[in-house]
Amino acid sequence: MPYKKDRIKKLIGFTPEEWEMICRKSEAAKLRTGTFIRRMALNGELKFFNLKEISALKRAFLSIGYNLNKIAEIANSSGSVYQKDIEDMQKEFKYFRLAMQNYTFEISPTLFK
Repeated sequence: MPYKKDRIKKLIGFTPEEWEMICRKSEAAKLRTGTFIRRMALNGELKFFNLKEISALKRAFLSIGYNLNKIAEIANSSGSVYQKDIEDMQKEFKYFRLAMQNYTFEISPTLFK
């Protein structure tokens, strides 16, 4: 990949063992090796957050949004909202709040040094 004129390029060497370690760590951080090396050189460490843990929150949030849209649609067409729809929405919101409390404390970074 060609560099822009304002970039400085340096050639550095690694032993096969060092390169293998860099490849493993960059793959774990889901970064290209060059990006991994640059960030490590500039910052001294990388924090990688596995956000798959948040998928339950995303599902809960999307469900609430979908139901809210349905309630708004019914209210706009008929001019009224049923009490059961509001109660269902409150239950989903409570589930979302509980899920948020459970997952936010478990998320911790993988630290690369």
